Amino acid sequence: MIRQLVYVAILITIAHAAVTAQRVDDNAADLLLQLKQSKEDTNRVILLLQLSDQYFHKASENTKHLDSALLHEYAAEQLSRKLNYPRGIGNSYEQLSKILHVQNKTASARSFAEKAITIFREHDFFLELGYAYYDLSGYYSINSNEGLAERIRIVEQLALPAFQKSGSILKEADILKELADLLQLIGNYSKALAMLHRSLQLYQSIQYTRLEDIYDLLGAVYSVTGNNEQALKYGLLAVNAAASLNDTSIQLATVFNRVGSTYNRMKKYNAAYEYFQKALSVAEKHNNIETIDLLISKISRTLIALHKPHEALDILQEAEQKYPPGDIYSRLYLTASLLITYKELKQYQQAQKYCDQLLAISKSLDKYEPDQSEAQYPVTEFYLATHQYELARKHLAGSDTFYKAIQSPLELNHNHYLWFKLDSIQGNYLAAISHYQLYKMLSDSLLNETTNNHIEQLQVEFETEKKDQDIKMLENATKLQESRLTQATQTRNWVIGAVLLLLIIIGLQANNSWIKQQANKKLKTQQQEIEKKNIALQHLIREKEWLIKEIHHRVKNNFHTVSGLLATQSAYLKTNEAIEAVSESHHRIQAMSLIHQKLYQSDNLSAIYMPDYVYELADYLRDSFNIRKSVQFNLQIEPIELNLSHCVPLGLIMNEAITNSIKYAFPDNKNGTICISLKHTSESNLLLTISDDGVGLQQNPASQSAQSMGMKLMYGLSEDIDGKFTITGCKGTEITLEFIYDA
Repeated sequence: MIRQLVYVAILITIAHAAVTAQRVDDNAADLLLQLKQSKEDTNRVILLLQLSDQYFHKASENTKHLDSALLHEYAAEQLSRKLNYPRGIGNSYEQLSKILHVQNKTASARSFAEKAITIFREHDFFLELGYAYYDLSGYYSINSNEGLAERIRIVEQLALPAFQKSGSILKEADILKELADLLQLIGNYSKALAMLHRSLQLYQSIQYTRLEDIYDLLGAVYSVTGNNEQALKYGLLAVNAAASLNDTSIQLATVFNRVGSTYNRMKKYNAAYEYFQKALSVAEKHNNIETIDLLISKISRTLIALHKPHEALDILQEAEQKYPPGDIYSRLYLTASLLITYKELKQYQQAQKYCDQLLAISKSLDKYEPDQSEAQYPVTEFYLATHQYELARKHLAGSDTFYKAIQSPLELNHNHYLWFKLDSIQGNYLAAISHYQLYKMLSDSLLNETTNNHIEQLQVEFETEKKDQDIKMLENATKLQESRLTQATQTRNWVIGAVLLLLIIIGLQANNSWIKQQANKKLKTQQQEIEKKNIALQHLIREKEWLIKEIHHRVKNNFHTVSGLLATQSAYLKTNEAIEAVSESHHRIQAMSLIHQKLYQSDNLSAIYMPDYVYELADYLRDSFNIRKSVQFNLQIEPIELNLSHCVPLGLIMNEAITNSIKYAFPDNKNGTICISLKHTSESNLLLTISDDGVGLQQNPASQSAQSMGMKLMYGLSEDIDGKFTITGCKGTEITLEFIYDA
């Protein structure tokens, strides 16, 4: 009775609803026209519910649309009762539940949702039942553990089976994707990936094209588990899917941002910068200030990684003026980025200002909120850079407590490294060694955890593929069984008459058949043994490749550790000669480290592709001496692969030669060019040439080799590979090395 009185009150708004209907989109206007021409049948019920849904989705623009949605729902319910149409009654209850939920009448909304579920279940309306269960899950908040657990239970145990029984592959794929999104919120990444891969296969089985969301979600989950290769693969697939659909929504900024973040973790900073810029362009078109500030913060840090701190400062200062942060999180990221940038520029007075602001923002956040980590590293590293060691020690102790409370081993690991730097600077060597050991132990633990995650992911993909194969096998078996039954029916009549003849034939062939069976058994046993041996050999090969890659990875890490220790030690050296000697050692270590990095990243574990190695070595030395504007490189490297025994001497020789040219060939920042060439002079003879157009040698090369360690090193390394080393210095300096290399 009360409900009917409510609808009577709503009837007063009919005149307004008629006017409002003229303002709705073309789809709603078309539905109104169809409704006017319809008869009182089930089709009219469907039209009324579709109109109710149209007004419901436009309610945010005009709250009076909600009254129109309620009015059409009531009309659909009444007509369904008159027609004794249970599907219409259930859908009306479901629509009413959504409207009441928006009106914050939660108890009544849930009551009508459960009534709809009862009707759908009694009449096996599985598609509608799936929708109803999914809507019911929305009553449970994802912001509490209990609510999230119940939401997952309803979606997985109730909505998913209903959609599977409905036969709608599209809705089954949709609900699997939603379930995966909920599972990754509780950290169940393996199961989430299994659901996502199954969902993707279902989408592809019906040639569904709108795959941007599921690719993006797959990339996000792989990213969280540390599998950067898979994260990048699916992130780029999301980009391609968005491009194929001409998507320009704000979601595109999220897709670009995730791809950029993945490139950043892989230390491919140029690619990261490109995708962050693409994301920023989309966010600016939508004027989404929060997203803009976050992306500018990421772009600034990428520019710092590319050794462009002045450009980073320019875009941050522009953002402060053009896009002033509107919430505390935008201020947190921009302030942290400004502190990092000013510290990198050694403008410590300005950096101190932003350090104080960042600490004030940190105090405004919840004590154990994960975003607090954004304030921890910049502040500690600023204190270390400005020699405020006691403040650094106090802040590190607080951040230790914070990272332990939020159970974040990755950040805690980085904290141990900062402790190591602080204790080393202050001469607390025992404490420094202790923290460094903890840092290495946690690093190995995190590496093992990432490896285990990758193994679980591979297992998930394997099981998903195996499940599909089993389904196909069962389908084929069913078809085969049906065919056999048909054949049995056709042959039953003549089999009886041929039994006696078959008995004679069977008697004659029995002995021959037995011999063949024995031979087949023996052959099968031998084949199984061969297959086992093949599998064991493949396993050993994969294990060997893995171990070799791991060795190169560890060697690369050890070189980086030595490089880091040299960089730390250089802070305590007082003479220019000592600092220069440490710097030269740093370059030599980097030349060797780059070789092992290339071997680790390459599929070929025994040889280095020289064009890539030479380009990266030259790029590294150019950045190290900050000569990008004055000295140009002319690289002419043939596509040659060399093994480790030749790569290390050649890398060190090139490092010495290029370093000498940079340091001595172009005094007073004179412009010039360094040419590097590596080519075949015959099938097994190679020629390395490094020349510059600088001032040339000031003394006899022979006497210089006796005085310079670099010259001695180049001569000695040339002899190691039985090469002929020459140096001339008339017009510029030219170094040549001719050697024999048999691949």
